[in-house]
Amino acid sequence: MRSARIGDARRLLKPAVSLLLLMACLLLPAQTQAPKRKTVGLALSGGSALGLAHIGVLKYFEEHRIPIDYVAGTSMGGLVGGFYSTGLTSAELERIATQVDWADMLSPNPRFVDQPVVEKQSWNKAVGSLTLYFGHRVSLPIGINPGQSLALLFSRYTMAYANLNSFDELPVPFRCVATDLVSSSAEVLDRGSLPQALRATMALPGIFTPVISGDKVLVDGGLVENLPVEPARAMGADIVIAVMFVGKRASVLELRSLGSVLRQTISLPVVENEQRSAALADIVIRVQTGNLSGSSYQSSAALIQKGYEAAESRSAELTPLALPPQQWDAYLAARRQRIRYAPSEGPLVAVYSPQPVVQHDAEHQAHRELGTAPIGREDLEFVLTGMVAASGLPGAYYEWQDEASKPQGYRVEFLRRPGGVLLVRPQFFYQLSDDEPSRGALGLGATLIAENTYKSRYLGQFNVGYDPGMRAEYYRPFDGTRYFITPGIFVQRYNDNLYSGPARTAFQRVRTAASFYAGAGNGRFAQFRVGVLAGYDSYSQPVTTDGVAAQDGGFANPEAAWIYNTQDSGGLPSRGTLVEGSLGYSFRGTSFPYLKNHFSAFHPVARHASVFAESDAASTFGKKVSFFDQFPYGGARELDAFRYQEFHANTLVSGSAGGLLRALSIRRWSINPEFAAWYQVARLDLGSQGWQTHQSTSLGIFIPSPIGTAGLTLSFTEKGKARVRLLLGSF
Repeated sequence: MRSARIGDARRLLKPAVSLLLLMACLLLPAQTQAPKRKTVGLALSGGSALGLAHIGVLKYFEEHRIPIDYVAGTSMGGLVGGFYSTGLTSAELERIATQVDWADMLSPNPRFVDQPVVEKQSWNKAVGSLTLYFGHRVSLPIGINPGQSLALLFSRYTMAYANLNSFDELPVPFRCVATDLVSSSAEVLDRGSLPQALRATMALPGIFTPVISGDKVLVDGGLVENLPVEPARAMGADIVIAVMFVGKRASVLELRSLGSVLRQTISLPVVENEQRSAALADIVIRVQTGNLSGSSYQSSAALIQKGYEAAESRSAELTPLALPPQQWDAYLAARRQRIRYAPSEGPLVAVYSPQPVVQHDAEHQAHRELGTAPIGREDLEFVLTGMVAASGLPGAYYEWQDEASKPQGYRVEFLRRPGGVLLVRPQFFYQLSDDEPSRGALGLGATLIAENTYKSRYLGQFNVGYDPGMRAEYYRPFDGTRYFITPGIFVQRYNDNLYSGPARTAFQRVRTAASFYAGAGNGRFAQFRVGVLAGYDSYSQPVTTDGVAAQDGGFANPEAAWIYNTQDSGGLPSRGTLVEGSLGYSFRGTSFPYLKNHFSAFHPVARHASVFAESDAASTFGKKVSFFDQFPYGGARELDAFRYQEFHANTLVSGSAGGLLRALSIRRWSINPEFAAWYQVARLDLGSQGWQTHQSTSLGIFIPSPIGTAGLTLSFTEKGKARVRLLLGSF
């Protein structure tokens, strides 16, 4: 019996031992296999220009083989993180940061050179940079900067990642945080349009126009979560590294102005939510920014270096996360495999807008200007920039469409205009010089664009002061074509000065008129129109010149007018050409033909220097005309050494040449004075006085301002007589 029991035990023991040996064999590889590394998430805080320091942190990580498995960012942290997530390296990000013109990128106005030519006529062009934005019923707008330049920047570097189902599909999974004003909560953006998500996370309230997405109104995420540690953790990160900024604390002396108090007050909730998030991170890199601030975009290199140094200071905590060379190479290879590339050229295949009128006209214009042949990104952006500036739309994005069911190429989306837009450009003109009238005027230029239009607009200019008056036009292009009509009205009082030795007599002319023109050219640079200006002239008193008496009465001026303007400023250009004039016939008591034309060209010869040439031509083709119909000449830009309107000519030709030097910058006062020297000569037919030739040599210093160019000039006549002139307006 006992031997039978022993035999049964042995029979049971054999399979048990076999099972144990099998389990040991299976477990042995698992025990010798390297443990799976912990995943790393990076949370990048907002901070405007300070956010460029994140590039330095990424540079340190790359040099020390620290992997990033997830990225979450807010505001500028969202921009840097979003670009990095597409596969860009820290070196590529640094190149973008140092090459971008941040002043243009963050300006609320389109560059002067990009504005439509109809806004560059001599009577209504802006001579300064200040533009006031108003919305529906002259209310304040929801944002003064539509962010079009940013939209194109985002599109340029994200175009290969169109309509992602999830931002997890990026080479590095990504999230960015915006604030939904409707729900008053954080909105973690994780899918859809990547450039629109980046635009939303950077939409600083009151500055940038919010992004409207469905039933959400999205603005800068810094209001609720400036340091997105929790979104990085929610993505699956085992270890979260947070990057934030520590600047100089404001002193009591610095908090003695309304602006400084408001800035400090607004920053308090941001600092509070940032500190709360930092407590949830595993590692916190604090970048000491010193005297640099959120507006220090010109110090991008210094900020990047500060980011690198801040990461280096936490090397003891970061070094354990570094990968061995072989694993690092495998990490980079896996990241590269997920990078998408869009072709450098392609056709425009789709244009979309949520507004039917914009959809129709913008599609027509885009296909007309770009055609069907492949185009590069620069050409596409050039056309889109002009279309957005000319239409007053908030902006446009583009992406590379590569869905199997649709043609491959660029797809453009224009953003909805949330309502009517009223732009008001205040300008102040003032000129002062000895023995000539002191002239001052406040001008208001206005542009009104209705909600459901494309390029149609109302244009106005209102002046009070030396030559008060108003002029308005309704500009109506047709269906995205080059052609347009423009009816207008015109009421103004002019002062005309007559000199006899040192004595001066001032006369006034009041003109009331209406106009109607049709023409071609609604882009940036060139326009030609034909039409008629008709109305009534009345004079303060009759003046007889060369036997021709000025008499109150009606007139009709059929004419052709032209303008070509590629200059980069309406006040003090550094490059570009302007040609503007008209040719017509004035039917009145004493009828006459006329020609007027102005030419100026500025050409940069060095980084801070330009040369320029100007000329004026005007003629009645030998016809004697009344005093008020002669061409007044003299004063600023017109023989500077002579008095304002010192000459009245039937025909004149003038030319000038000179140079501008921009070699000084006074950062403390935020001014950049320019020095100029120029020479002018004019040949004038003064009627009974015969032909005369006069010359003027001038030196000047000019300071651009938001409402015009301030200047002080010293000029000499051909006889050596000196004149000092103070002016504010345009050069």
